[in-house]
Amino acid sequence: MTCADCEKLARLVDEQAKRIIELEVRLARYENANVPPSISGVHLGLIGGNKSRPGRKKGHEGVGRKTPAVIHNRKSLKLKVCPHCGGKLKRKNVRKRVVTDINPGQAVNTEYEIQRSFCENCHKMVEPIVVDALPNSRFGLNLRLYITFLSVLGITLSKIKTILEHDYTLRISKGAIANIIEQVAEYLGEDYEKLRLQLLQEQDVFADETSQPVFGKKHWLWAFIGKTVAYLRADKSRGQKVVEKTLKGYNGILHSDFWSAYNKLKCGKQKCLAHLTRELRHLRERTKSKELKVYCSKLLRLLRYAKDNNQHTAQFRTFCEKRLHAIIDIEYTDKDCQRLNKRLRRHASELFTFTEHETEVTNNAAERSLRPCVIKRKNTYGSHSLEGAQAHAVMASFYQTSQLQGIKYEPYIKEIIENQLQNKTQI
Repeated sequence: MTCADCEKLARLVDEQAKRIIELEVRLARYENANVPPSISGVHLGLIGGNKSRPGRKKGHEGVGRKTPAVIHNRKSLKLKVCPHCGGKLKRKNVRKRVVTDINPGQAVNTEYEIQRSFCENCHKMVEPIVVDALPNSRFGLNLRLYITFLSVLGITLSKIKTILEHDYTLRISKGAIANIIEQVAEYLGEDYEKLRLQLLQEQDVFADETSQPVFGKKHWLWAFIGKTVAYLRADKSRGQKVVEKTLKGYNGILHSDFWSAYNKLKCGKQKCLAHLTRELRHLRERTKSKELKVYCSKLLRLLRYAKDNNQHTAQFRTFCEKRLHAIIDIEYTDKDCQRLNKRLRRHASELFTFTEHETEVTNNAAERSLRPCVIKRKNTYGSHSLEGAQAHAVMASFYQTSQLQGIKYEPYIKEIIENQLQNKTQI
């Protein structure tokens, strides 16, 4: 082997070593305690792990789309001659086929002739209210609610503009669409506050937050979810003032992760055990410290025991908390043990609330509510203003509330706005 071949081989080894380091860094992004199984599971199939296949399992009967109960149109198709050879046809029978389709939409312009009259008692002009549109608006409620519906689904303003032009031959600029969403959100301000007050009556509230870029600067989108009410809000802060402002006077059970903003709220609390379990398993698998392995194993066994033998009594909760203190009231030398000990001592009374009360052990409901907002954030790169971010939070609150209550979003919002319009006098 010549010197040139040796140099070439050395360069190749260096390049491969750099590539290995790069791939290890990328792989580490999906191998840490903060990555949920829903994300890591996707990549398992790419690196040789188990990946579930869509559809029913083998041996189960297949399912197709059912024939609609209502048929709007009926058409009869007949052949006079064979389409292949032009010959005569005999032995005729009939088969039926149902096709579901849509018709292109149509924008409708309505001109209202409004009679104005002078009231001698009030000494002012009065007129009937147009309940199909907001005051001084050129766009009707149905159009506005359709736009907000597309927005909360995560569709960008430019795509909403394209949909309106494609399906309804209606041209509206992106700026006008953004204004429509903000105006509806502003008009729902009083009812948005009512959602917050209804949230305070819930037995369980699930809370979480995620970043929300506003014109390139980091802001935060908060989600507070009950059984029948969802309340989302955009804010500059990720601190405790947002939690206290939203949940002031709440006496139920707050489900959250270990973020410190939730600490000072005075109410019952249940910390998310899914976050804790995932972190403990990650540390136990990755560490070489025997002390940390034993520490994580003891905590995982305790959490599993509490879930499997849950008795929903104060005595069982006291027993679990004593077992917890037997683990964490020891001084450890491993830094991760010390870090976890500090956290668990602070929240020792908030880990086993579920053993006394029938409640969830995670804050998964809040995380699920934020998922559509995160998808929209990826599509839009955030909002151009805090007002726009808050408008989306308001509409998302009403949309998710309608989903929790099992009712349709647009009729639900339309009824709220029409009731407001009926109660106001337009001059």
